[in-house]
Amino acid sequence: MGLHENLINEGWEKRHTAFGDRLKESIALFEELGFEVRLEQPELPDDIPDESCSSCVHQFEKTIFIRQKQ
Repeated sequence: MGLHENLINEGWEKRHTAFGDRLKESIALFEELGFEVRLEQPELPDDIPDESCSSCVHQFEKTIFIRQKQ
């Protein structure tokens, strides 16, 4: 079982993957709406042709998970 699946089982809802200003805006919006926000590295398919692609994605992009504050 992967990390994303574990988070979903713990009550987190996967929203989307973003970077830069879109990531900052999304975090601010979800927090303003009263959600707890958690960022994780995106899960990538196994068939990415180039190792540099996956390291670039992991360096800049984050997957956003939210849940109601507890």
